[in-house]
Amino acid sequence: MTKKYKLAITLVYAFACISLGLVFILAKTYHIPFEKFTGDPALISNSNPFIGIISNVGVLFWCATASVCFFSGRLLWSFGNKNQAVFLIYSGGFTTILLIDDFFMFHDSAVYYLINNDFAQYTILLSYAIFALWYLINFYKMLWKQNYILIGFAFFFLGSSVFTDFILESGGLEYFIEDGLKFFGIVSWLLFFVITSHKLVLENYKL
Repeated sequence: MTKKYKLAITLVYAFACISLGLVFILAKTYHIPFEKFTGDPALISNSNPFIGIISNVGVLFWCATASVCFFSGRLLWSFGNKNQAVFLIYSGGFTTILLIDDFFMFHDSAVYYLINNDFAQYTILLSYAIFALWYLINFYKMLWKQNYILIGFAFFFLGSSVFTDFILESGGLEYFIEDGLKFFGIVSWLLFFVITSHKLVLENYKL
């Protein structure tokens, strides 16, 4: 086993140990039962296991997209194509930000526990918009060369979901419309980057 693989394995196990350590400290410090951190949410809340199924599938799609981007980007880097590698690595990073936000309900809820400010949500959303604009400006040529229709769909659906969140009431059919748009956006995002990653790796692969 090479030093590179040993380092990767060490870092992953270190992350796992630090995560469990933080949970232990938080549980002891704030007298929160351990199962609140480690258990299954549906089991803890005694709710239907299918609650939030579309949201959970969406998070899995975010995760799959990020993994494909990082893995393919690393391959392209080893092939010597730095430009395409950087594009996919940044795309994986962008996807990871969206994954964390969606999974932990960061701009919706978690941020209020960290910053007790009415403008916190708008600040987070504005930072995402600025990063998205920077991403588009820096990588528009790469995006245009690929299946740009899919990434266009992704930004359209995700943007529409955020827009409807502000103009529609939160409940019933409105929730279905908002979350349905977001789900279509995530699916489009996944399709674009999986297809693009596959295409770029095949183009650069040397037998």
